[in-house]
Amino acid sequence: MDPNVLKDALQKGKIEKIKDEIEYLRVKDPFRDVERGTVITNEIIVPSYPHIKRIFTLENGLKKNIHLPIIYAEEKIDGYNVRIVSIKGDIYAFSRGGFLDAFVTEKVREMKLEKFFKDFPKYMLCGEMIGNTPHTEPTDQFDVRLYIFDIYNGKNFLGCDERYRMVSKYGMPSIPKIGKFQSDDYPGLRRVVLALNKGRKEGVVLKSSDRTEAVKYVTAYSDIEDIAQASNRFLDMPLGFYYQRILRSAMFINDFGMNREEHAKRLGMAFYRGLEDSVNRIKQGKEISEEFEIFIKDEKVWKDILKHSSKDAKIEEIFRKVEKGKTRIRFRRIYKNTTKILNSYSKGKAIED
Repeated sequence: MDPNVLKDALQKGKIEKIKDEIEYLRVKDPFRDVERGTVITNEIIVPSYPHIKRIFTLENGLKKNIHLPIIYAEEKIDGYNVRIVSIKGDIYAFSRGGFLDAFVTEKVREMKLEKFFKDFPKYMLCGEMIGNTPHTEPTDQFDVRLYIFDIYNGKNFLGCDERYRMVSKYGMPSIPKIGKFQSDDYPGLRRVVLALNKGRKEGVVLKSSDRTEAVKYVTAYSDIEDIAQASNRFLDMPLGFYYQRILRSAMFINDFGMNREEHAKRLGMAFYRGLEDSVNRIKQGKEISEEFEIFIKDEKVWKDILKHSSKDAKIEEIFRKVEKGKTRIRFRRIYKNTTKILNSYSKGKAIED
């Protein structure tokens, strides 16, 4: 990257220098053709992960956005997006915003990725992580799982077949593959999407065989479930979160001729259950919160989570215990805005509409 461009970006506050386990530059705001979340070190540039376009109707969305004859369908996983690279022989993970993620770094260093990065030191793995993380619903079925959905070779993303071959060769965890389709096989793709909706899955990502084109399509089940899970912290969420999901679920239901009344009831309950629970918690003198659990080796990981926690939420440790040389920490994320505003309303505050 041109040093003069970097200097200009630093002077304009578009980039910040960060000294962590390693020193790197983080792109805070887009400048020229460099996107937010890009990470720059002396050894490697970690590009931001491009946002995949979302379609609202299956057939027309594919006609408009996928122009190659063969597409691959992969399950969309509801986790959080990470990028994994090798720097001076050590493996690091970065968040979508471009921060070194100490938690994911610790986890992926346990996943035996060294052979891959020894053979391809300049490649980048893109994945989704779920399980006992600081951002996803805790589970007692496993600790964490990582699903690789893209591999970047320094210039382009690998085509689907090459990625599948590489993931298999190196024994890396892969996003669930659904199948290979003609891009105009709308009946076959409709069956896939309906099966995902019935199976309570998030949705599907459709990629051209060479990975130059990609779209995502989310199920009505997932949209309404997202609302149900977020409605308890209603006033801490951007309104666009709800607008998007209401619109998407309505178009999905229309697209597939589904039962409108059934889904209307589900949508109403998705809002009211969470909101009613929050109102009751406020009446009991409690705060609005959500619980998470992590299982870590290094105490610095916990400090990193606290450091990067949102200013709009407060983290409070519930318990910790040592198990087999690691520490299990249960914590709650307290949502300040919803707690404060509902509390004021419950005490009689009046507002002008």
